[in-house]
Amino acid sequence: MSPASIRAPRVPRLAAGVLFAAVGVLGALSLAVHLGRTVLAFPGEALLALAALAVVLAAGIAVLRWARPVRPPGGAATAAAVAWGAVAASGCALIANDALIGVWSKAGGTVFGSRWGPALTAPVNEEVLKAAGVVLIAVALPSALRGPVDGLVLGALTGLGFQVVEDAVYAVESVVRDGATAGALSVAQSLVLRVGVTGPGSHWALSAIAGAGVGLLAAARWHPNARRSWAAGLAVAAAMALHGFFDAPVLQGTLAGPAVKTAVVFACAAAVYAVARRSYVRRIRGALAVEGELVDLPRADAVALSRRRGRRDALRRVPLPDRPAAAERQRGMLAAAEQRAAGIRVPGAEDEGGSGRSGAP
Repeated sequence: MSPASIRAPRVPRLAAGVLFAAVGVLGALSLAVHLGRTVLAFPGEALLALAALAVVLAAGIAVLRWARPVRPPGGAATAAAVAWGAVAASGCALIANDALIGVWSKAGGTVFGSRWGPALTAPVNEEVLKAAGVVLIAVALPSALRGPVDGLVLGALTGLGFQVVEDAVYAVESVVRDGATAGALSVAQSLVLRVGVTGPGSHWALSAIAGAGVGLLAAARWHPNARRSWAAGLAVAAAMALHGFFDAPVLQGTLAGPAVKTAVVFACAAAVYAVARRSYVRRIRGALAVEGELVDLPRADAVALSRRRGRRDALRRVPLPDRPAAAERQRGMLAAAEQRAAGIRVPGAEDEGGSGRSGAP
């Protein structure tokens, strides 16, 4: 199987890219319309919120990229995931949420719509919009999403982008709600609550769970006989249910309520991550052992390449002038191992008794 054959056909990839861009433009326009006047009225407070959240975004991206076992996701996939969540999903959610909350108010009355509208609306609109971005990335950049771990990390990055923009919207709007008497304080209080208290169990965690489900569906490209649709649907449904629980008018009145909800969502995301990571690392180590045999690398040394420290230690044992070439061989082994672990046949390895890679990393 040639490398080109593991890529999605050109037309679906192009269509996914066009749809990604079109929805992104729509989301950007929605955000501009929704926030434009408030930002112009309170530019200092808006800049304060953006500066603080830019730090949060950078730190979150670094942590989530590090959390992917073996290697971080590619730069293009990372940027696409964050951009979709921050612009396309968040902007379109403003439109969709307003429409659906209006339906609940008409169906159940103003009080019902005000009390239960967010819990019945956001889980449907927002989780679907965020997951749609992961699906589009899977089509447009198929090598970036091959299984649950990839879907989980890209989903978390999408949710992080959404979460940061949502926090910015609430922070700026809090200035108006508080009467614009102490704008900086209003922004600070909003960010402390939404970043410091509820942030660890917010959109990034919900989208990580849903993204793991999308990753299960993506893996079916390489394992067509695997029945993963029920598990993928369960993951997305779980994200929606947790989102509904988070927004439901229960456990209200003190900080303990949001803290408990945050802990529940975080624990669920951590459990999904632990299961996905364990399975992924086990398969990667097995694949690295096979790759090591092809280049006469001892099994222990090959398996050690699954860890960042193991790769650093291996490079330290190589003379300094030869380290760039050794690092390149490491990257080649990891790329081949990831393909093998995903169920994609490595070119030449089975047919010719070798993988085209020579020498130990």
